[in-house]
Amino acid sequence: MSYSYKLKSHQHQSLYTHLTGVKDIAIKTHKSHKINHDIDNFIEIVCICHDFGKATTYFQKYLEGEFDGKEKDHGLLSALFTYWMLPDKWKHLGFLIVKKHHGDIDNANEECSKDDVIWRFKKQIEDIRANSLDELNEIYRQYLKDRKVEDFLDWISQESNLKSIKKEFRKKKYNISDLLLCMYVYSLLLTGDKSQLIRGKAYIPDSPYPLEYIQNYKASLIEKLLKSNHNLSESNVFNLRNDIYDNMINKLDTVDLNKDRIFSINVPTGTGKTILAYSAAFYITNKIVHSYNNIKPQIIYSLPFTSVIDQNYEVLKNIVESNIHGEISSDDLIKFHSVTPIEYKGFEGYDARFCFENWQSKIISTTFVQLLNTIFKTGKNSIVNRFHRLANSVIILDEVQAIDEKYYKIISQFIEILSKEYNCYIILVTATMPIILDTIDLVEDKERYFRALNRIVIENHSETEVTLDEFKDIVLDDICENDDKSFLVVLNTVKSSKEVYNYIKENTDREIIYLSTEIYPKLRLEKIHKIKNSDKKYIVVSTQLIEAGVDIDMDIVYRDFAPLDSINQTSGRANRNGIGEMGIVKLYKIVGENNSRLCNYIYPRYLLNITEEILEDKDIIEEKDIYDCNLEYFSKVKKRLSNDKSDELLKLVDKLELKKFRDKFELIENDEFRKEDIIVNADEVTNSIINELLNEKHIDNIELKNKFSILRQYTVSVPTVDIEEINDKEIQRYKIKYIDKEDYSEEEGILRKSQIIW
Repeated sequence: MSYSYKLKSHQHQSLYTHLTGVKDIAIKTHKSHKINHDIDNFIEIVCICHDFGKATTYFQKYLEGEFDGKEKDHGLLSALFTYWMLPDKWKHLGFLIVKKHHGDIDNANEECSKDDVIWRFKKQIEDIRANSLDELNEIYRQYLKDRKVEDFLDWISQESNLKSIKKEFRKKKYNISDLLLCMYVYSLLLTGDKSQLIRGKAYIPDSPYPLEYIQNYKASLIEKLLKSNHNLSESNVFNLRNDIYDNMINKLDTVDLNKDRIFSINVPTGTGKTILAYSAAFYITNKIVHSYNNIKPQIIYSLPFTSVIDQNYEVLKNIVESNIHGEISSDDLIKFHSVTPIEYKGFEGYDARFCFENWQSKIISTTFVQLLNTIFKTGKNSIVNRFHRLANSVIILDEVQAIDEKYYKIISQFIEILSKEYNCYIILVTATMPIILDTIDLVEDKERYFRALNRIVIENHSETEVTLDEFKDIVLDDICENDDKSFLVVLNTVKSSKEVYNYIKENTDREIIYLSTEIYPKLRLEKIHKIKNSDKKYIVVSTQLIEAGVDIDMDIVYRDFAPLDSINQTSGRANRNGIGEMGIVKLYKIVGENNSRLCNYIYPRYLLNITEEILEDKDIIEEKDIYDCNLEYFSKVKKRLSNDKSDELLKLVDKLELKKFRDKFELIENDEFRKEDIIVNADEVTNSIINELLNEKHIDNIELKNKFSILRQYTVSVPTVDIEEINDKEIQRYKIKYIDKEDYSEEEGILRKSQIIW
């Protein structure tokens, strides 16, 4: 005879149904990864116990709106029951996970340190003894074995047991594997808890797309390119792309996915890194599916900047759309970054938000910040819920050189353990490979490809310093002498870039385009598309945001001094296709007021010093010789690199100080010039949203988040010291600043008060 369950978890659902549903979803999700099944019992106990404390009449009355006292809280009582139920090796992690499944896990030794809850336990224990024992014993019958719930209540009634747990937390030491296990099981519980109410089942991705999708797209793309430019077939770089692609596929045929999990694609700029990376990911995911039953790996493609993500996503979307008939769903692809509105087809409101933020999709295109936050924002409920998506996934870090060097050590240690214990397959992609990890090169004999290309020459003028005024005249003279050439001028600061832009604009009739962080992202992307999709010979003045992944092709490039990898990235914007005359990159060392080098404001001094050492006595560097320079550069970087930041973070792992850890990991940090965000009220879209926010009417949280996502497409950052010079306004309720259209120039960004004609 079936048992009649009366205790509720939610208003319209029994506690038994919810607990078993969460457990089933978490276990099914876990088993869709190829993870060691030794932890199956850990996951099952955590999930089946996580809402034990809801069995009190206090909580049951709370569901009916009849009680709202502290005795209704269920997290800590459930955590202690989980601790009691688990084997010794998982007790502490299980306690932390369950205690904070409705919040964030902070620092382990603080999570069992408060004495003010003991009175509440006594009331809750007495209540359960009087009202819920029979049903709880039935729910947990198969897990209790020869014990009963009464035994737990007797155990928790003894204050000495609580004190011993506190002592254990103070004494216990952890390692990275413990931390990642905690995040993995925490993630499964959070996902199961929400999915049980949203989908009613686990989200398991569909089978991966076949490699043929990319091969078909690639063939179609080549056909179109050759039709538009017959000279491409004679280009060395064009022919090299096919050779590199075939080389990589042949190498992938030989890899053993049981032991080979960390790869690199290190090829010259312009040789199709995006297509190579997606091809490698498609190949590996399909090989996993064919080798292991029921394994459905996801692909997570990450890049440094949101503008580059948009370009990357369009390539991915085109690959899929050119091969399938019908609409692409959210289950297939997600673009996930700070300016993407929350959308998930088939769901609305909070349900859509959770599916979106939980990365319930076959392929996720995202930023380094979002990916690395998923790993390193430890214990943050709203982020860590998707951590388990990393298991068995293929993770691509494109333009990996953009990661701050001070995090190399800790990132490498975490990635190595993720690859070994969670079967993550990592692909590092770059034209200037930093020495982060030992990898398997997917493109063998890469040196041959680097030396085979000689599209550009770097003219090194950095042996002497020039003032900004001198630099402006040098660039202008070159422009006037070469009116048939396109120019890219890359400066290190917004201020210097604006000065150069205005000087050239005043002294030439040619069309000049300005790019910097003061051009809001939506407009910036439009400008990049304009440059990329036109045959016109533009003059482009930019800050270093042009470096990573921006696919434009210029004849002559000027660059203010920078670390060698940044110089290389800028050089990659010159003569990308290797057609016609050799591209020229001219390197200068600009000083500003007080004779201070502008590069010193932006980059670590030791990287600049290493670059100076390598470039010393080199007046001319041809592309074929850059490979040797890169090897020398990253070898010297590795020797001089400070691991202080990584070591500081690693010390926090010992005691699972998760809040301190996540607070100290900041991939994007404030530079010397503190900056503030300002929204540009540029069009009808922003004007409508700003007026809604000013009206101070209640806006649903999901709708509000989407409005802010849209506004981030119109947000620029300016130095705090410049705020007094800006005619900004404030939406006090949300503490955000904005400027009206009249105070903004689409050509060069925010107008200072001195520039505005009253």
